[in-house]
Amino acid sequence: MILAPGVTELLRRGRASAVAESGMEGLPPLEAAPAAWVRVFNALRGGYLEKHFGLRGRLITWYNYVNAFLLKSSQDNNPVVMGRDRWLFLSQDGPDRNILEDFRTTRPLPEAKMRRVLDVLTARRDWCAARGIAYLVVVAPNKNTVYPEKLPEAFTRPAEDSHLDQLLRYLKDHAALDLVDLRPALAEAKKEHQVFYATDSHWNAHGAFAAYREIMRHVTPHFPNIRPFAPGDYTPVEYAGLPGDLAFLMGLQEYLPEPRVMYVNAAGGARARGTSYPASGHPGYFQPLVASEVPGPAGEGLPRAVFFHDSFFWELMPFLAEHFRFAVYAWMNPQTEMEPRHFDTELIERERADIVIEEFTERYFVPSARPLDKREQAAHPGN
Repeated sequence: MILAPGVTELLRRGRASAVAESGMEGLPPLEAAPAAWVRVFNALRGGYLEKHFGLRGRLITWYNYVNAFLLKSSQDNNPVVMGRDRWLFLSQDGPDRNILEDFRTTRPLPEAKMRRVLDVLTARRDWCAARGIAYLVVVAPNKNTVYPEKLPEAFTRPAEDSHLDQLLRYLKDHAALDLVDLRPALAEAKKEHQVFYATDSHWNAHGAFAAYREIMRHVTPHFPNIRPFAPGDYTPVEYAGLPGDLAFLMGLQEYLPEPRVMYVNAAGGARARGTSYPASGHPGYFQPLVASEVPGPAGEGLPRAVFFHDSFFWELMPFLAEHFRFAVYAWMNPQTEMEPRHFDTELIERERADIVIEEFTERYFVPSARPLDKREQAAHPGN
């Protein structure tokens, strides 16, 4: 038994379970130069063997299968928990962000942290306004915010006033920001459709379309010639697809199949076309920039846009792209307690944007409720 993992690794018998994890890079190439040996040694010392021993993926799958299906065990220190009806929820996002603990805590947000968010967003709004550019902030709620009834029974929320409620109220009370809170639109759409995937942390096309409609309600006052799409303009189609990101995180993708949803344009096709865009080496970008355009006469008179976003935006993009002559989409690294998300003013000016839309997932938009540490206190004097 002790030798089984090593023997399996050597012989490569059986099919390994794919487990989505960070820090799973391979070893550097082994070469004759001493420096290459040092790199390999440092990789081994840095935890390579802990994540690459034989049968590791299969053992993780078995462990999560027993916990989720047999023991019905859910702990908020696990990266993913299984709730009612086999719904999966992201719980731990990195070492310092416990989503479900933040969801049910009664500790209020420190005003200093809310003030920091306010200062960052108002500075961006003012920068855009000085150049005649509209500025919109969109908050995509966490899955547990929209489907709290699917959480495990242990994860009840004792406080009705969530951290997102507190932050949005603070922003509205202290500044004239154009904020798009998508929760009401998703709650309404939820009455007719499932708006999040059960095995994924993201919304599906039903949820994205409801979000799109609410975003456009804030866009059209700036551009009255734009006509948002109605539900009848698309036909929802379900098709067999990959399980969601949370199933892969647990290594349970074989046991949790889930159909995907796609909205097909009932009018017979989309006008927007993807186009290449020069790469940027700025560390604030999580992925290379992409762009879309509506070519020819159909695009004449349409505005230009720059979108700063995260992973929730990909289901929105096909809908929004139809309304802009040219648009650039920048998937950003998330902001931290100390560092706001990058706001690329050079990109905005280069593209002559008429509107800038920033989309934030709730878990990256709302700061934690923990008290300020010494380093943060130094960054927020007087608090």
